[in-house]
Amino acid sequence: MPITRTTLLGGPAAAIFNGHTFFARDGILVTPALELEAVDSDSQGVVDATASSAPVTIKFTPSAPFADLISLYPWLEGTPGTSLFGTVDTPLVLIAANGVRLTFAAAAILAIPDLHLTTRGPVTGAVTFVALGARSLPISEVNRLVTIDTASVPSVPSGTPQLTDDYLITWGGAPWVNLRARDGVRIRFALKTRPVVSDANAVLDVTIEELRIEARFTPATPEGPAELDLISALQLQGANALPGRSLAATAETLDVAGEHLWVRLPLAQIIGGSLAFDVARGRLDEMTFVGERAFMGTTAAAAMVSMTEGMP
Repeated sequence: MPITRTTLLGGPAAAIFNGHTFFARDGILVTPALELEAVDSDSQGVVDATASSAPVTIKFTPSAPFADLISLYPWLEGTPGTSLFGTVDTPLVLIAANGVRLTFAAAAILAIPDLHLTTRGPVTGAVTFVALGARSLPISEVNRLVTIDTASVPSVPSGTPQLTDDYLITWGGAPWVNLRARDGVRIRFALKTRPVVSDANAVLDVTIEELRIEARFTPATPEGPAELDLISALQLQGANALPGRSLAATAETLDVAGEHLWVRLPLAQIIGGSLAFDVARGRLDEMTFVGERAFMGTTAAAAMVSMTEGMP
C-alpha cells in the first residue's frame, strides 16, 4: 500500500485556557486513560473487563510571559474540599499547526507547575490539566468531552517569553536578607486531589485534599548566614527546641524577589539544611523551607503563597 504523506500528522499546537494562550517548550501530550476493572472467575480466569472511567490529561511545559504563567497557579490557598472545576465549565482549546482544533468542554489544572527561579533556563515545569465532560450534557452525549473542528492557528508572541530573572531571597531578618542562590530557587507545589465519583456518571468533579509547598536553594552570599545561623534557624537547641513545637509559631515571610516576578510565602519555616566541609561547595548546602497555612483573624485562610509581577 503506498504511503500518502499528507496523512502523516505532526507538528506543534497552541493551548488556550481562561483567556491565556500558551505555546509549549517540548510539545503537548494528550493522554486518554481507560480505568478498567477485571471480570474473572475461578474456572476461567479473566473473561472480560469493564470500563468505569476515562480521564483525559493534557500535559505540557508552558513558554509564556509571566503575566500568562501566573494564571496557571489558581489553588494557592490550598483549601481542602475546593472544587477544581468550580461552578462554571472552563474549556481548554488546543489548535494544531495544521488548523485542527480540539475543544475540551471542561478542564482544570490538576498539577501546578513547579518553579525554578534562576538566571538561566525556563522558569516553570510542566502543567497538567484534567478534562471532564460538560456538566450540562448527559454522559452518552456526542461531543460531551471534546469537540474537534478547524480554526486559525494563534499568532506566535512577538516578544521573547520572560523565562529568567535575577532573584534576591529574604527570610525574616538579618542575616537572611537579600541572599542569592548558587543554582536558583526551586519551588515545588505538591497538590493532592480527590475525585468525586458516581456509578452512573463516573468522575463528576475533583477536589483539593492538600497542598504542600517546598522551597529549596543553596545560598551563595558570602556575608549571608553562617554555621550558627543554620543551627539556630533549625531550632536544634535553645528555648524553641522542645518536642511538639509549632512550625508556624516561629515562621517568617520568605520572599523571592525578581525584577519581573515576585514569589512570597507568608509563613515559611526551614525544615532542612546541611553544612558541607569540602573544597567544592560552600559551607551552607541546600536548605529546605515549607509554606505553612496563614490564618488571618479567626477563620479566613490567606494564600499559602502569592505570585505577582513586580513588588506585591
